[in-house]
Amino acid sequence: MDNSASPGDPDSLDFGTRVGMIFVVQAAAMSALAVSALLAYITYSAATIHRNASRRWSTDTHIHYYFLNLMVCDLMQAIGGLLNIKWISEARVYPSPTCTVQGLFKQVGDVGVALSTMAIALYTLQVLVFHFNSSPKFALVVLAVIWVITALLVAIPNAIQHGLYNPTGQWCWINERRSEQIGLEYLWMWIAAFLHIVVYVFLALVLKRVIIIDGHRLRWPRGGRERQRSFLSSTNYDPEPRRDEGIIAFQLLFYPAVYIIVVLPISAARFSSFNGNYVPFPVTAVADTLFALDGLLNVALYSLTRPKLIPRRPARDRTVILSPVTPGTQLARIYRTPILAPDLSWDPKAGRASSDYVWQGPLGSPDQRY
Repeated sequence: MDNSASPGDPDSLDFGTRVGMIFVVQAAAMSALAVSALLAYITYSAATIHRNASRRWSTDTHIHYYFLNLMVCDLMQAIGGLLNIKWISEARVYPSPTCTVQGLFKQVGDVGVALSTMAIALYTLQVLVFHFNSSPKFALVVLAVIWVITALLVAIPNAIQHGLYNPTGQWCWINERRSEQIGLEYLWMWIAAFLHIVVYVFLALVLKRVIIIDGHRLRWPRGGRERQRSFLSSTNYDPEPRRDEGIIAFQLLFYPAVYIIVVLPISAARFSSFNGNYVPFPVTAVADTLFALDGLLNVALYSLTRPKLIPRRPARDRTVILSPVTPGTQLARIYRTPILAPDLSWDPKAGRASSDYVWQGPLGSPDQRY
């Protein structure tokens, strides 16, 4: 059967539209390549390299599990974007098995990315602010919840109606019903964006001591002297930790910034469309191109700010583990720019997590505990 576009076909794609879709495909290809390369490297490191090798990867913390899940969902999201190649080549979008697969991969990838980033944000808050951790195996329970929610969001609508995924303009996605598009996908993306802003901005304020954690209470500093005292030092003012905290607080803001840059444009375009406004396709193409870069940006963001997630040479990485602030404890100074890696270890003998903070710098001495 010939599915090529014919003159006057309402589902046909003109030349300008296909050019815009090519940019989306290129962005999706970059994300797919980056995520696939990283997953292949992690798989190779975990499966073939011995435990004491110079480069290795393990699942010692919750973050490792959530990060792997994030990469898998990013890959599914990118594959959904790559399937636009079919519509570009045929200059037409039409119901087909490819259309169904594209809609499915887009929904599962988008929801999975949102839930995985929420899990990472909440775990970071739990560890750094509330000094509480659970066994890394508990992360498997969280991942099970993530995939159960995702499966229900896919299975229930498909069981109720036939043909949930249909052409929605330039590609295939959830059909044109606004309530389904919001409830089955965009709602979760918006919740994740809101949570990113709240959690990471709050963590930055805690590190800058704009907000004080006093036991189980939150309060404002009682005076300038208390605010000047370093979060990393409980007895004497030390300018090095203060400078380090400023850098870390700044790095924490990267997470909501990147997620908002990716999600806000496409959300704004869709929301405007939901309200009956005409959205020019170039606007949609730019927004969806940014959204398709999500995998590439996540690989870059987490590789730079949380290098412990990537297989590495321990001898060349500097890790300084800082004990939580307690009266009479002076913590070690960090002489190189640290990078946040809140990967607390689980102590099976004590039945609880060791409440240490892990900070990583680019180069230096082997791991040290204080």
